[in-house]
Amino acid sequence: MKLFAALEEDAHQGWVWLQRNSLPARCVVKVKNLQNSRSVYCEALQIDDNFLKQYNQSPRFTITQPSEALVIGAWYRAGLGDVQTQSKVPLEVSACKSWWGQYKACTGHPQVVVRLPAWLGGIGFVLGVIGLILGIISIWTSKA
Repeated sequence: MKLFAALEEDAHQGWVWLQRNSLPARCVVKVKNLQNSRSVYCEALQIDDNFLKQYNQSPRFTITQPSEALVIGAWYRAGLGDVQTQSKVPLEVSACKSWWGQYKACTGHPQVVVRLPAWLGGIGFVLGVIGLILGIISIWTSKA
């Protein structure tokens, strides 16, 4: 896929733009760099004619083949191994319908106001599971 820089208003958002009819609208995807096996999770928005009209304005590079393009911010390019815009990189894009993919999209989000609550929620979940296990053990051992 050929990489393009995100628009200024999209630069710090948790999504990429691509054109894949096989993906559900606004789904979470895993983007994997096949050269170094690094990957990122994010939301995928579909490139359409309205997006192309806004994006393909001078002095930006023009997207001529939307099906081979990925519009991606610097945060996610760094996560894929510091790949540069206007380069062709072998990427694999797959939908993530699991809760784990959605959690990874939150913990790898460019904005700290999304990452921090996701990490705190994950820690709270682990502590809750530990508390549940300890509670079950204490009930079980008190009856024995």
